[in-house]
Parts: sequence; structure tokens; C-alpha cells
Amino acid sequence: MSKNSMTLLFVDDEPLILQSLSLLFEDYTVLTASNGDDALRIVQKNSIDVIISDQRMPGMTGVELLKTVKEISPRTMRILMTGYSDLEAVIDSVNAGEVFRYINKPWRADKLRETVQFACSVAMQRAQVATHIEAQQTVSAQSITAPSNLELLFIDTKESHLQSFKDFFTPKYNVHTATSANAALEILRQRSVAVVSCDVQIGEVDGIDFLSAIRVRYPDIVTILMTDTRDAKVAVRMINEGQVYRYLVKPFPRETLRLTVESAVIRYKLHIDNPLLNSKRQEAGAFKVSVDESRSLGDQLALLRQQIASRPIY
Repeated sequence: MSKNSMTLLFVDDEPLILQSLSLLFEDYTVLTASNGDDALRIVQKNSIDVIISDQRMPGMTGVELLKTVKEISPRTMRILMTGYSDLEAVIDSVNAGEVFRYINKPWRADKLRETVQFACSVAMQRAQVATHIEAQQTVSAQSITAPSNLELLFIDTKESHLQSFKDFFTPKYNVHTATSANAALEILRQRSVAVVSCDVQIGEVDGIDFLSAIRVRYPDIVTILMTDTRDAKVAVRMINEGQVYRYLVKPFPRETLRLTVESAVIRYKLHIDNPLLNSKRQEAGAFKVSVDESRSLGDQLALLRQQIASRPIY
């Protein structure tokens, strides 16, 4: 990949930050904008491979900008940067903008460069996918009939919650439930599951570590976090480590859950039919992160967390 053939767009209302980023990526084609409106005009007139936007800007937030960029240029990889631990922004960046990475200021120059380079490689591969396939990603779940008869897995320590999920999604889907991470892994070994949903904590197991393990073992599976935990650090880990598809904060309407699961099922079908659209598969090929199944689950997750922390990217 020739770096200077890839086009980056940096959006920030602070001129010094734009200057610093431009110098850091001087071996790329770099465009800059100081606000969301100018950024959108640039995206409409240029082929942007990666957009890196600040969150807090006058007029339009970074999440609002990235959500619109997703609609008008689905191939463009989206990265959100901020100097603030803004929980709502982080959650919205998943559920609305579907960001590739979330980066706190001040950034590490080496990790930022590696992250952007990898995002460019993903954008290049996505460009090889037919335009009509890319367009499917921008259609809302309300206007697409989600495939039926696929398999869902809900993980919760409360049997009553699991029964309600099973009642709600059966018979359209084949619904599996588990009250522990070990039981869930056994189901995943035996079944071809499309969507997995769990909480931040599964008994004594860290839910983000668990979803990260699923990402490594089963990159096509689409994951959803359903939790009453509101923590910005958890949300950032969820994006950068677990690459979770959606973050639902309890309580939420049943219709929200239905639409979220149906959207996730559609994403799974896209992953299966078009592997180049699945950045988790591309990351698995680019960075060696593995799960040693001969170890106990706790040891597996601890080792996995170490491997993820040592990656050159965020």
C-alpha cells in the first residue's frame, strides 16, 4: 500500500492540532477541516479513506459528523478522538457512527500512525467490494428483512432474563442461553451462532475480555453489549478491544432490542457473504492475537488482554 495514495481527513477546531496531525502524516495525502460542515463538503467532493474527527466542536459533534459520513461514504473508515471522557459520545459513536477506533487525547504518535495505516488497509480492501454490496450497510434495519432461522446466544446470570429473551426471539431465531462464560463457549463450539449478547460482567468473568475472545475465535459473530453499567473506560475498551457492534444501556424498549438484533443479524450475513467487509477478519490476519484453549478460561482471557495491550494499534 502506497501511503501517499491514501487520503486522510482530519477534523478539529484547534488549528495547532490540525497542524500537528498533518506533520505526523505528511507521507499521506492529508485534508483538514475545522468543523463538521466543512468536513462533509470535503467528503462529498473527495474519496476519503480515513476520517479522524474530534468529538467536541462547535456546531456539529464528531459523532454527528461520523454518522453522516457513514451514510454518504460507507467505505470511509471512521476514528473518533477526544480529550474528554464523554460517555454518551462514546456510546453514540458505536450505535450511530460505528467508529473503527476511539482515541483519547493526548495520543501516542506511534500507535496513532499504526492505527491509521491499518484503517487505510481496511479501506483499500473494502474498495474492492461491489458498490451495491457496500450500499447494503447503509440501509436501516427497519427497511431490510432480517434473515430468519439463524442462531442467537444470550448470556446472563439471571435465568428470568434469559427466558424473556428466548420467548421474545423464538420461533424466528434459534435461541441459545447460558448463565456462565464456560457454558457459552461450549455452545459456540457446537453451534454456528450469528449474534452473541452479554453484560459487562458474566459472573466473575470480564464481559469485554470474553467478547474479545469471541472476536478472535469467531470473527464473523456480531456482538452486542446489554448492560446498566455506564462507564466511559468500559465503552472505549468495548470499541477498541471487543469491537462490539452495539452498546445498549438498560432499561431499553423491547422494540429497540428487536431492531438491534435484526440489524446485527444482517451484519452477520454481510460478514459471511463478503469477508472483505469484516475488519475483525482483517485484523486477525494482520496482528497475531490468539487464544490458548488448553488453559483455564481465566488464564485464556488474561493472556488475551496482554496480547491486545501489546498490539501496535489502539
